[in-house]
Amino acid sequence: MADRQSDIPPIDPALIPGFGDDRRPVVIFCVVFCLSVATAMVALRVWTRTMIIKKMGPDDWAAIATLIMTWGEGITIAVSTKYGLGKHIWAINPPTLIPVYWKTFWVTLLFYHAGLLAAKLTFLLAYYRILGIQRMRTVYLVAIIVVGMWGFAQVLITLLICRPLNGLWDKSIPANCMPTEPQIYVNAGGNIITDIAIFLLPMPAIKGLNLRKPQKILLLGVFSLGFFTVAISIVRIKFLAIKEDVTWDHVESSGWSVGELASALTCACLPTLRPLLAKFFPSLGSTYGTPSGPSGGSSNYPSTIGGGEGRRNPRGPAMFKVHGSAGGGSQTGDATNVEESFHFSSDKTDLVELGLTPSAGRGHSTDDQINNTPRQNPHGW
Repeated sequence: MADRQSDIPPIDPALIPGFGDDRRPVVIFCVVFCLSVATAMVALRVWTRTMIIKKMGPDDWAAIATLIMTWGEGITIAVSTKYGLGKHIWAINPPTLIPVYWKTFWVTLLFYHAGLLAAKLTFLLAYYRILGIQRMRTVYLVAIIVVGMWGFAQVLITLLICRPLNGLWDKSIPANCMPTEPQIYVNAGGNIITDIAIFLLPMPAIKGLNLRKPQKILLLGVFSLGFFTVAISIVRIKFLAIKEDVTWDHVESSGWSVGELASALTCACLPTLRPLLAKFFPSLGSTYGTPSGPSGGSSNYPSTIGGGEGRRNPRGPAMFKVHGSAGGGSQTGDATNVEESFHFSSDKTDLVELGLTPSAGRGHSTDDQINNTPRQNPHGW
């Protein structure tokens, strides 16, 4: 069949309705814009973690993996314009380009599903590291396992969508293929449900933190930005229906797909950039970050997710204690000049870094009680 198609002479463009319609520039602009934003956000995150915090976590590596998948999807979408994306299917000349387009479309789906999996894990691993109080760690671990299995299943379904796979783009090959349209909507619905669950997970932990009200509202707002990605996923459903003019109609779904990954990366990276703001824009960084003590003085604690500079202590590390309720044990930690933070302590877990400022004198819980009393450094730094 492929040989017979190659013998078809080129069609006179003047005889093809809509031959001049071209949305390829829109596709390229969307890809370039989304990749630029995603790359900038991850670059700022990595710079903050390596140059200011001096520490990379699993969630940072997951963000880098998401960026790689986003670039893979974006480049494949851009390459698809060479094979018909953005043109009416009947205006693609020669028609032999259409099977090649379906190949690039399949590769795009692979990058999309793998990118979504990496993005979801970026959020969950960050929750585990930042908000990993003992009673929540099990919840986060279960979520990581469930979301990981769901994402892996979607990648596997894409790999096995047709047997043999060539039957997806070469209709002359007898193939056993999964029903495409039901699978598309099941995937979209599952992603929306898991996204909503992921973005709701940190809310109870944040509400229970011993923070001043402005800080808590700011923190809830930052973590709620992820619902913008949910909105994109919902809008994207409208454009998923498979129609006859696929190369023309896939423009919207392709744009929303790469936009979904870029927005997820942006929302995942924003909470980690607080130390960067504090470093280069101290007035911005301290708006919600520096609480006032009884005498109106500022505290050495920052209010950033992932750690931050706060106010540098010229005498060196500030010492403080964190008490766990079970067994009455205590942990002592340092708030260094580079990353001043406090920790929640448990008798069963390691200390988990939190770059948040406790609210002095009110609302201490029995599980996570902060004794914010500086201790003299024995070396006199």
